[in-house]
Amino acid sequence: MEFKNFFSDNLEKDIELKKRIFHFIIKNLDNSIFSLYSFNEFKKIYFNNKKHIYIDFVNNDINCLLTYLNKENENQLKKNILKFFFRNPLKLIIFIINPINLFKDIKPPKDYLQLFHFVNLNLKLIDRKTKYESINCVHKKVINNEYKGIYVIYKNSNIYAKKFYQNNQFEKYKKNFFYTLAIKKF
Repeated sequence: MEFKNFFSDNLEKDIELKKRIFHFIIKNLDNSIFSLYSFNEFKKIYFNNKKHIYIDFVNNDINCLLTYLNKENENQLKKNILKFFFRNPLKLIIFIINPINLFKDIKPPKDYLQLFHFVNLNLKLIDRKTKYESINCVHKKVINNEYKGIYVIYKNSNIYAKKFYQNNQFEKYKKNFFYTLAIKKF
């Protein structure tokens, strides 16, 4: 797997790729907050995270997407989501109707970077060891001695995520009835 940081490749001007990323997230991440957004709203919020979006392509199709949120971008995302709900009260009601959303706010450990999105479609068969090494190389590159490691939050019902993170040496840090927060030190 060969990941590219597309902001260094001038993604700012590539509207088509931005649209592909938006549709990729909506299609592959059930219950993503971004499913409530239009593309224009998504674009303002998601692409504010300029240095932490990595993509792997296979035959011009998105195979894997890794997005990281540092604390500054996480706070910006929360503010933008609040503004969005203020302007769209019906969508706020839709969000609140699903009470599971209220349990996702688990306090993470200090000095860890959030792996916000991880979607891997496995469009090309590679062995698990190579895949994990490639993904860990991206993690190491992104944390770049600024963080102790990576943390993720996933639904307890998501067996695939649980299995992947366990196989990739993430340790359970906190858990509630609906979500687990796992960490990996580097």
